[in-house]
Amino acid sequence: MDVRALLNKKLPAVANRREHQASRLFRIETMDLTFSNGTQATYERICGGRGAVMAVPFDGTHFYLTVEYCGGTMNYGLGLVKGKIDAGETPEQAVVRELEEEIGFGTRKVQLLKHEMTVAPGMLSLKMYPFLCEDLFECVQEGDEPEPIDLVKLTVPELKELIFDPDSVLVEGRTVAALTLALHRIGALN
Repeated sequence: MDVRALLNKKLPAVANRREHQASRLFRIETMDLTFSNGTQATYERICGGRGAVMAVPFDGTHFYLTVEYCGGTMNYGLGLVKGKIDAGETPEQAVVRELEEEIGFGTRKVQLLKHEMTVAPGMLSLKMYPFLCEDLFECVQEGDEPEPIDLVKLTVPELKELIFDPDSVLVEGRTVAALTLALHRIGALN
C-alpha cells in the first residue's frame, strides 16, 4: 500500500480563519473548511511557536530521563528534556541549549531521530524534533525552570522494561516514541 499517495489528497478549502483566544504561548484559531466531497465543517486548532525539541541523553550506558511538574495533567511525570525553539535558533541549537539549561549537560554528538513528530495533529500545530544526544559532559547554564529537575538514570534493559510494561509510570507518548527511536538507533531493539 502506498501510504504517501493517501496523504497527498486534495486539501479542504479554508475560509473564515480567525483567532479566538491568545495567551503568551498559544493562539486558538477557528477555520471553516469545505472538503472535496462538499462537506463543510468548522475546525479549531491551537497554534504557536516555531516548534520544539526533545533530547534523549545517552552516555553509552545510561539514558537520562527527567521528573518534572506537568501542568496539563497537574502531576509530576517522567519524561525527557524538551523545550521550544527560540527565534533565530535551529532545532540542533535549541536541543543543545535545553540540555544544558534543564539538566546541566552539554553534548558533542547530536543526531536527529525523526524529521518531525506531532501530537494530536487534529488540534495542535506543534512540531517536535527528537534528538539522540551522546558524548555528554557537564555544562550548567541558567534556565527558566521553576524548580530543579530530578534525573533518573536507566540502563538499556531498565529502559526497555519501562517502555514496554503496560503498567509503567512512563505515560508521555512523545517520550515513549523518542526513546524507542533512540533504542533502535543504538541497535538495542533486537
